[in-house]
Amino acid sequence: MFTSKYFNLGKVVCTATLNNIMSENKQFANEVMSALQRYCNKDWGDLCEEDKQTNEDALQYPDDLYLLAAYKTCKGKIYIITERISKNAGDNATTLCFSDER
Repeated sequence: MFTSKYFNLGKVVCTATLNNIMSENKQFANEVMSALQRYCNKDWGDLCEEDKQTNEDALQYPDDLYLLAAYKTCKGKIYIITERISKNAGDNATTLCFSDER
């Protein structure tokens, strides 16, 4: 289980496509887990500096959080997105997906 001392991940999920590839490819699975660990530590991956700053600014509003990060893998770029999923402040979910699934 992943946690971050910087923000509330909420429920962590991934798309079916990403999950299927992870179950078939150990290297990819390790890269995804590494990306999630980096994300938990505020390493936003392959984003431009402006987008990284947007994430840092968003951390000032934890009740209405939206964070995005991108990471290169052996199967292409993946995205990790944390966002509020209900009207309840701080009710977040973190989704791992490919760019065409965003």
